[in-house]
Amino acid sequence: MKKIQTVSWALFDFAETVFSANIISVFFPLWIVNTLGGSSYHYSFVYSTSVIFSILLGILTGKFADERGVKDKFFKLFVVGVIFFLYSMYFAHSLFSALVLFFIMNILYQQSLIFYNSLLHDISEGKDKGLVSGIGIGIGYIGGVISLLIANYLSETPAQTFLITAVIFTLFALPSVFFISSAKKKSANISIKGIIKDRKFLLFILSILFLTDAAHGLIIFMSVYLNKVFGMSQDEIVNVIAFAGIFAIISAPVSGYILKKLSPAIFMKYVFLGWISGFILLVLSTKLTIYVVAVLFGIFLASLWTTMRVVLIDISPSQQLTTRFAFMAMSERMASVLSPITWGVIVYILGEGAYSYKIAAAVLGLFPLIGLIIYLKFLKLLDM
Repeated sequence: MKKIQTVSWALFDFAETVFSANIISVFFPLWIVNTLGGSSYHYSFVYSTSVIFSILLGILTGKFADERGVKDKFFKLFVVGVIFFLYSMYFAHSLFSALVLFFIMNILYQQSLIFYNSLLHDISEGKDKGLVSGIGIGIGYIGGVISLLIANYLSETPAQTFLITAVIFTLFALPSVFFISSAKKKSANISIKGIIKDRKFLLFILSILFLTDAAHGLIIFMSVYLNKVFGMSQDEIVNVIAFAGIFAIISAPVSGYILKKLSPAIFMKYVFLGWISGFILLVLSTKLTIYVVAVLFGIFLASLWTTMRVVLIDISPSQQLTTRFAFMAMSERMASVLSPITWGVIVYILGEGAYSYKIAAAVLGLFPLIGLIIYLKFLKLLDM
């Protein structure tokens, strides 16, 4: 492995987790709800529609990039686009402008992740994929924790928060733009129909859809959940999420090391079981025990992101990786649509009380169970 490419790849995990934590999970939704006069419904609608567009775009760009051997160039283009719109957020002063900028920026961000994940095979050269993946996730969570603390305690206005986020993202994303490259091998025409007919692949993708549905719901609404259910302030919310991030940092490389000793496909089964237990504990938790739940979800999130991309690489032809990662992104993005809509409908019907948020969390907790049932069928097919 070329060390400069490996380090640059891992640093982008730092950058993208900064975006996920500061923009998607904490400060942007809080800004929409508490400052601009919007509601969680506005945020969930714009997030969901941007993801739908990203789904359609991802398969087309992934197929094009695989067939022409230019996935690194697409990755760099989308990263630069995210940087531009992050700085543009500094100048947003209305609910409409904020939502429009976020809509475009989130599409670019989601596209960058498709190509980033597919580059893992090139960066690791097929060796120690799990460990490299785990290191990237661990470094990413370091970025999430640090950026949350910096943005929360050094900024006095939302505009300053977004500017700080833009600077941090730029610093840690640019090495990947300058140093990462992929093999320029062109592939034969990739059959989308052939991929869809791969039953083993489809079972895996469908199981991931249900699991990541729960994960995305947790990421998007955890800050609002802590505020509505436990009455936590922004500082308390940041502390809880940062606490979870610390354990994610530790568990990510540990998960990567385990993948060297245990089949990634088998380890993934235990990840499903962890998420099921986590949602049960979340619904039953108190303001004191929520910190224990946060630790568990930090571990579960790191294990999920570390493992699922390694399993996909293991079951996919190397010349189709970007296209297949686009399908996995489609699965994740459909989950990103499903969980906000599910959450938003429940809160809309039942109101903004703590009870409705607990009901929403309980409903999301059913999705990992459904995913596990499908994943067990995938494992049986894998053994055949």
